Amino acid sequence: MAAVRKISTSAPEGEHLQLVHEILVLDAFLAEPLNQRHYRSITRKFMAELLEVLGMETLGELGIFPAVDQREPGWSFIQPITTSHVSAHYFENPGHRPHIRIDAYSCASIDRSALIQVCHRHFRLDDWCACFIDRQLERPNQRSVLEFEGAGACVTSERLLSAQPAPGHGENR
Repeated sequence: MAAVRKISTSAPEGEHLQLVHEILVLDAFLAEPLNQRHYRSITRKFMAELLEVLGMETLGELGIFPAVDQREPGWSFIQPITTSHVSAHYFENPGHRPHIRIDAYSCASIDRSALIQVCHRHFRLDDWCACFIDRQLERPNQRSVLEFEGAGACVTSERLLSAQPAPGHGENR
């Protein structure tokens, strides 16, 4: 497991909390369906490990919501974390491969590889694609979008889609 680095939610008086703003958006097929009778424990175990890897703390209660339309059985969840959130949607469309869609927005730096490994341990990822968005506003030339894909816990390819100065820092001010 990756080293845990808890983000401090308090700064010395007169100093601002130093935040980064990174998002991992993962869309994955799963090797096999999840046991929907245990959706609450699956979600809680996943979030507990993910919070450890992100080094973040909860900001509110974990919301877990079973699907109401049984043509797309599954569940969704959202976990507010320190100035950020994690949300996901798991579906088993009959006749199709089960899949999960996860958005992890963190104000602490995201270790993409560690996050993918956590997802694989809990959901048994098959093939997947993801985008990593570094959405800096305060630091010039630090905004970027990286697309990558893989299978299981392995990244098989990645490419930089975009890199641009933060608004107000480019040539067209």
